[in-house]
Amino acid sequence: MRILVLSSVTLFVLCSSALAETTTLNQALEATYKNNPSIAQQREKLLELNEIVVQKSAALMPSVNANLKQDLDDVNGKYANTASLTIKQLIYDGGKSLDLIDSSKLTVFAERELLIQSEQNSLLNVITSYMDLRQAIATLDLAASNVSVLSQQLRASQNRFEVGEVTRTDVSQTEARLASAVSNVKAGNAAVLSQIANYFSIVGEEPGTLETPPKHPIIPADVATAEAIALNNHPRIRAAKLYLQAADQTISATRKNTNPIISGTLTSSIGSSIKSSIGAKIEASIPIFSGGELRSKQRSAVNARQAKKYALDTAVSSTRYNLNSYYATWQAALAAIKASNAQIESARIAFEGVTEEAKLGSRTTLDVLDAEQELLSARLNLVSALRDEQVQAYKVLAEMGQLTASSLGLNIKLYDPTLDYNKIVIESPLGKARIKLLEKLKNR
Repeated sequence: MRILVLSSVTLFVLCSSALAETTTLNQALEATYKNNPSIAQQREKLLELNEIVVQKSAALMPSVNANLKQDLDDVNGKYANTASLTIKQLIYDGGKSLDLIDSSKLTVFAERELLIQSEQNSLLNVITSYMDLRQAIATLDLAASNVSVLSQQLRASQNRFEVGEVTRTDVSQTEARLASAVSNVKAGNAAVLSQIANYFSIVGEEPGTLETPPKHPIIPADVATAEAIALNNHPRIRAAKLYLQAADQTISATRKNTNPIISGTLTSSIGSSIKSSIGAKIEASIPIFSGGELRSKQRSAVNARQAKKYALDTAVSSTRYNLNSYYATWQAALAAIKASNAQIESARIAFEGVTEEAKLGSRTTLDVLDAEQELLSARLNLVSALRDEQVQAYKVLAEMGQLTASSLGLNIKLYDPTLDYNKIVIESPLGKARIKLLEKLKNR
């Protein structure tokens, strides 16, 4: 038995040595904001969508093409060189290109909201991992402490057995409880190592000794207020609304597929065998028959828009459900903390009383072991309740759209997606008038 106890203590020391430096919750959150691949992936997706706005905007810009040609003149046996420059400009397409540009911009705005959601999910994951690791370490600490207490009780039982105060059964009962406690230490050590690995996969850094987290931001005192904030602010809802507006613009564009398209072309040519020439023309193209393709695209756009509407309904329903569920669980955790503290105090008094009564012979060894187990269970309950209170509170904040690096006040340079976007929009030939229109659409 002594070997088992020593091996457990060794495992606990190895675990503790891995957490030599200090890590705060804010440090873990800041490291995640910088290192997490999910956030980086969403940022790259935004950059890709910014470029799609450029590509859509190019339809309204003139296209310039140069053509160089060299022909063999069979009569004279010479080469004839020709150079031409062609400039083509869209004049009219019924506003289809503008609708597609607006749709692409609204998609960018929607993906910005999904970037916030990705940020919230990543920060919530690290908070959960941080609290899970703290819980695992506290559980391991209690298990190791329990081994120490039971070891003392075993020595006392053996001494009392030698003088005939207790039976061999009492000693065996204590040995059994100690063996179980040693097993719990080993299981707790494995749990800590597993949580360290999980922490590293999320944060991208090894944890130090985890400090007690600060009190979480204030949560509304009633669930109705929290729900109203969530329905207005959660990025999944805001993104769904923007995607729905983008779908409206796409429908508008497809309805203009049958409009005439008018473009102008200016061509300048110069060559060794011809004189310089400049030509200009205006072309009009009117779709007459496309085998049903254009009408099909309209119906497809309407179906896509309806799917986006259902996605919005789902986002609202999910947010409402999650908010109420997390809020109720958070309230339950608060109640559990109070109950656990009361339970610990009562169990501690009972354990001390039963221990003293056992010395006088009015209580059995089993009574002492049971009282000690009750005290351990109460302390484990408190550890679990403290973890749940923090995690569930931050889940409520995430559903309210308030679990961002900005709202948490992290000491880190925040990524601003508008910087890249503004380079495209402000420098676009569409001008600020289109920006104002988009802002109206976005805030509808």
